[in-house]
Amino acid sequence: MQIRFEDYPGSIEAARFLIAARESGVAGPRLPAACRPQSLGQAFAVQQRTAELLRNTRHDGIAAWKSALPSPEKTVVAPIYASGTADASAGPVAASADVVRIEPEIAFQIARDLPPRDTPYTDAEIDAAIGEARLALEVLGCRYASPEHASLPELLADHMFNQGLVLGPRIASPDAAPGSMTLTLSVDGAEIEQHAGIHPNDHPKAGLYWLANFLREQGLGLVAGQHVITGSYAGFLDVPANKDIELTYGDLGVLRVRFGK
Repeated sequence: MQIRFEDYPGSIEAARFLIAARESGVAGPRLPAACRPQSLGQAFAVQQRTAELLRNTRHDGIAAWKSALPSPEKTVVAPIYASGTADASAGPVAASADVVRIEPEIAFQIARDLPPRDTPYTDAEIDAAIGEARLALEVLGCRYASPEHASLPELLADHMFNQGLVLGPRIASPDAAPGSMTLTLSVDGAEIEQHAGIHPNDHPKAGLYWLANFLREQGLGLVAGQHVITGSYAGFLDVPANKDIELTYGDLGVLRVRFGK
């Protein structure tokens, strides 16, 4: 599926609306019809206008990206901002609700810029730009109170449910990220559930390979220091705030975090 940046007169208004909803922490109505994106290209324009406004008015840059191989049903690509990115080892991660919805993922860190250029990046070139990989949790949330009524362009404009990213321990190597592994969730030291975790694209780097070339085609790029997550190994998990959460990723390691209200 091809997406091309497609700016339109309502993109800045839509971006301001979504930033206000993001900062309020309260889910609200859909985008006003007058500024609602009508295509995936227009939705990506809203994302970029949001990123520009956050960078220019709040000094809040893009710290990471979420991506996945596109399918006929949906396209997953969205920036994740520095203000929403936390290190699990730094202490409690702020939460606005008693229950936090998370997705267990692997985050690949870019160590070398992959700027826009005319020719596609090869998988080997992208591999060479990866510095390390870490256990990670995507924190989910939507700015719309009734996301089931929103169109796919509106969901993409709203960053596909992304609320933030929690980074955990480093794993041995980016190549150690598996296609499948057992995930074990514990709360306050008690095992709660176990999942036969399977990456949605089988190959964890597939979404990164796609993203690098998608951004290249848009005249954008990946920047050293940014992280990229490429899909959940277990769909979403609901965990309580104000409790000690441990998620064991097979033999890779354990991510420990506490979400605090």
